Amino acid sequence: ARVREHGRVWRHPLLVLTASPAQNVMSPIRAGITVSRRVGTAVVRNRAKRRLREVFRLQYPRLIGGWDLVFVVRPAAAEASYQELAASALSLLRRAGLIDEAMTETGQVTV
Repeated sequence: ARVREHGRVWRHPLLVLTASPAQNVMSPIRAGITVSRRVGTAVVRNRAKRRLREVFRLQYPRLIGGWDLVFVVRPAAAEASYQELAASALSLLRRAGLIDEAMTETGQVTV
């Protein structure tokens, strides 16, 4: 609730990202995922959450700590492939300035 109330918002056709600095700046980055019933059945909603969790897991080493994130999955994500969902999440994280670009240049982590 704190992140949604006080955070900054970035939008994409598949996802919405809300980010807020964590109360403890030294804490690791945390993410929550919200998928409403408008996205689809329970199977579709759970698939979207699993895919987004996997994208976050792969990108975690590149992310700057001290932030709390909330991803809201939009209904268009139900039809999207994993690659489209990953690209939209990465786009939002880059626009929010939460990816350490120094690690990107070394090529340590990819999607």
